[in-house]
Amino acid sequence: MNDKKLDYEISRLNNNQRKAVIHENGPLFVVAGAGTGKTKTLTTRIAYLIEKMNVDPNRILGVTFTNKAAKEIRHRVNDLIYPNQMGAWLYTFHAFGLRVLRENAVNLNLGYKNDFTVIDEDDALAIIRDIIKKQNIDAKKYPPRMIKNFISNEKTFIRNIDDEVVRDVYDRYKLELIKEQLMDFDDLIVYTNKLFKENLLVRTKYQTLFTHILIDEFQDTDKVQYEIIKLLNNENTFVVGDPDQSIYAFRGARYENNQLFVKEFGAEVIVLDENYRSTNNILKAANKLIKNNNSRTTDKNLVSSFGDGVPIVVHLASDDFDEVRTVTNEIINLTSHKYNYEDIAVLYRNNHLSRLFEHSFMQTQIPYIIYGGISFYERKEVKDILAYLKVVVDTNSNFYLKRIINTPTRGIGNVTINKLEEYANFNNMSMFDAIDYVKFSAKTANSLKEFKNIINELKEKIEETKELVNIIDVLFVGSGYYEFLKEETDDKAKERKENIMELKNVFRQGDWNYEGNNIEKIKQILDELALYTDHDKDNQDLNVVKLATVHQVKGLEFKVVFVVALEDGLFPSDRSYMDPFELEEERRIFYVAITRAKERLYVTNTQRRMVYGQIKNNIPSVFLREIKNDEEKILPKKYSRETINKNTSSDDFKSGDIVVHDSFGKGVVVEVKDDIITIAFNVEYGIKKLLKNHPSIKKEI
Repeated sequence: MNDKKLDYEISRLNNNQRKAVIHENGPLFVVAGAGTGKTKTLTTRIAYLIEKMNVDPNRILGVTFTNKAAKEIRHRVNDLIYPNQMGAWLYTFHAFGLRVLRENAVNLNLGYKNDFTVIDEDDALAIIRDIIKKQNIDAKKYPPRMIKNFISNEKTFIRNIDDEVVRDVYDRYKLELIKEQLMDFDDLIVYTNKLFKENLLVRTKYQTLFTHILIDEFQDTDKVQYEIIKLLNNENTFVVGDPDQSIYAFRGARYENNQLFVKEFGAEVIVLDENYRSTNNILKAANKLIKNNNSRTTDKNLVSSFGDGVPIVVHLASDDFDEVRTVTNEIINLTSHKYNYEDIAVLYRNNHLSRLFEHSFMQTQIPYIIYGGISFYERKEVKDILAYLKVVVDTNSNFYLKRIINTPTRGIGNVTINKLEEYANFNNMSMFDAIDYVKFSAKTANSLKEFKNIINELKEKIEETKELVNIIDVLFVGSGYYEFLKEETDDKAKERKENIMELKNVFRQGDWNYEGNNIEKIKQILDELALYTDHDKDNQDLNVVKLATVHQVKGLEFKVVFVVALEDGLFPSDRSYMDPFELEEERRIFYVAITRAKERLYVTNTQRRMVYGQIKNNIPSVFLREIKNDEEKILPKKYSRETINKNTSSDDFKSGDIVVHDSFGKGVVVEVKDDIITIAFNVEYGIKKLLKNHPSIKKEI
């Protein structure tokens, strides 16, 4: 037992956190503001249920949205009460759906077996492209990605597809998935909901199984996920979320779920508003901003545990080049003093805004990464090796067989593949089995026979291998991939080899985490990898500046945050002014951006910006006007470690002085206060508060 450790953790909680953790029974909504310790509260609650309330771990369901978050929850609970937590269902929504469907897919009565395969976005697009090609549909008029989005929207938003062509592709797509025993990501949620709705026995089984359900990041739930929660109908449903951070409407997240849960479950509400991340100056701006959202039902006001900190910095640049130069110079200044590159993030509303920053960072040798780049598991060579593995463990997998049958090149062309597929479909057999029956030329027949032998030999070697880590070597060499890359000598070939070898780490961990024979372990590893998403990428440990959209860093924190391009039409977007709901969503996105900052927050905008090849004159974002207060500092145009603090002393400026600024021109000093001077410039620039000892400001001689 670990009572002492758990008691100590509970004693360190604030009053509202403790109240949530020791809540006895009944539904509860913990409204947890940014940086208020929601994960600590949730994990301590799970430990409390098991250790203090004697709840069987096997009867606890904990659900979150990313694999990374699920692992962190497991780790924290494990740290508190190991080994008593063993058996708790701690999953993402998709992983929970997968587990339910692994046991019950056959009960959907759609033709699925329980050992279906989960496909990723790229694989789904490949199937749609194939359907478009076979049906002679104009891919320019009906791009595969557009159709995939229509399909996903119908599943997530529960909307009907009106376009007849798209509807036909969707119908064929569903049939193809069932035929090939495949499910896409959306299916894991949609079919779980379908099971619970339509099958009383299955629904009752899980209603009876779970005595306590805990949902993390509740503000991100969509309509279908909320229906699943309702269908489980658990009187001890404990949800944690922040409606002010609901920013995934474009993915189906429903803001109204927050109010619906309180109303339909009759839930008690506890608010966490003590922030352990940011300074008060940052939180004041966040609080002031979000109060402009009229749909809020909980008046949450974040308060810092760290005092006021430095003022937030607002900079109006002349154009986008000036904006980039200013941010670059400030990063140089920050990293020459107390900060590392890894402490800094540059955030924007849209991906296209990263280009100039990338160019500037390369020129000034500032190391950086762009969040949202290609995932390790999306790389071609990694997908190829995993496809080999999927065929080895299930030779009925025609979809993955088509990917690897001529990879590396074996002289097996599309005509041969199509002929094999037609024969297999007509005779209700796998393409792998059809190889023995379809007549081809001697050369093609030999190539097909060689491929089949490779798969059979790989299966034998994998079954005999003592350690899973060695399977990657077996696949790499046995598939012919090693020889294929050996002939390539460029840096990309070297990188592809290294990526394949990196898979060894995955399988080494699989040997530790899973039970059963090698084939059973591999199936479990493939299930886990299939659930990997962009949100599970972890680049936090790299000592580089992060360039990212706000959505890509939700849940993360940085000592220094720059939020750029705060202009009407960009942030918030043009279309949001047509819809009050969308404008509130945009405001929540900016709120999330602000609350990523721990110590320093910079907000920038420009007078002019090149947008899609056109120079555009800008109006400062409405959000800037909403956070405006007397504590803002205006960042000078030119700012670097060589020039800072080399200007006149604080005694050189007084009210009434005429000054000249490099960007704003001539002005009059109206106030001098500590290190800040207030200057009235002409009508175009208005009144500015500036660092008085900065070289961009000079007295008129």
